[in-house]
Amino acid sequence: MGRLAGLVIGLEAAAVVVAYLAFGWPMLLVGVPALVGTGFVLLFVRLSEKPRARLQEARAARYEDAPVPGGLMSGFFEVPVPQGAAESDRTRA
Repeated sequence: MGRLAGLVIGLEAAAVVVAYLAFGWPMLLVGVPALVGTGFVLLFVRLSEKPRARLQEARAARYEDAPVPGGLMSGFFEVPVPQGAAESDRTRA
């Protein structure tokens, strides 16, 4: 996550510099608060990842076996096979 956060901040800083060169100082009134806001959002996400990871570890430790694969919609997109076709496939084998 650190690389991606650095990339986002770097690209945003480059955009603020290009906007400053193209439009002048009024663009800093928009760009700098946006840059600071992005920094706050990334800091919040970074700090919220630790409790989420602890919660996931606690949930994983609660069960001895791994959870059953699939879920509520696990077979929803499977194409149903007609009953006669399934029986004819078994007789061929």
